[in-house]
Amino acid sequence: MAALASTASYLVAGGRDPVASMLLAVSTFLAEAGLFAHNDLANLEEDKINRPDAPLVTGAVGIDTARVVAYGSLASGAAVAALLGPAPLAIYATAAVLGTLYNARLKRVPVLGNFVVAFLTSMTYIYGTAAAGSASTVLALLYLSSLVANLGREFVKTAMDYEGDMKAGARTVAVLIGPRKAAALGAAVTLASTAFGGALAYFSALQGFHLLASGAVVTSLMLIYLSALVLKGRWKTYRDGTLLAFGITLLALVAEAIWQLF
Repeated sequence: MAALASTASYLVAGGRDPVASMLLAVSTFLAEAGLFAHNDLANLEEDKINRPDAPLVTGAVGIDTARVVAYGSLASGAAVAALLGPAPLAIYATAAVLGTLYNARLKRVPVLGNFVVAFLTSMTYIYGTAAAGSASTVLALLYLSSLVANLGREFVKTAMDYEGDMKAGARTVAVLIGPRKAAALGAAVTLASTAFGGALAYFSALQGFHLLASGAVVTSLMLIYLSALVLKGRWKTYRDGTLLAFGITLLALVAEAIWQLF
């Protein structure tokens, strides 16, 4: 999904080089693979409670193997990103450093850690735009709407992981203020993201990106509904539903990118 997001953003921003598109997809995939593997390494104790079936917890994958995957993927991705130019490489390096810092340290810093995750999740749109060498109001709004929506989702997830994080001694938002308040905060932030979603739909339509505009409208409506479900205690439905909502905008972005080629 991240590889699709960066590549589609590149095309919507006006990029047309097929080699650059491939390099974007590969480097983004390697960054995601490396950071997720590193996350499993850094959060082994929490995963013993929250994810007892995780590969490192069960022993299906060894620690040394995980290190090779984590650091090898990140280094390989950086080498690929360097071929795209200084700006994309700087963005890649920023994401890699912040991601490893989050896994090792920042996850335990309330709010800041959640913000870093949302920031990194949304960076794919900026990465693709930088590779195209242009600025885009539409993609900037897409980045902001994704950033705020993912921040809200992160707060709700702390409520869902409350028990395991409490036992592991993690200082998350839910541990500090309680799971229900953390979930309510997440719902409010998610709802706030729809303001950016509305602006995204408006400016996309103005610029002739009608597929993206339609996806932004559907996603915003879904997020409003899912925010209401959080207040009813349906946190898992919210978590799964937000992935679907984000996926709709991503599919719309990909469809828009394909349409722009013709």
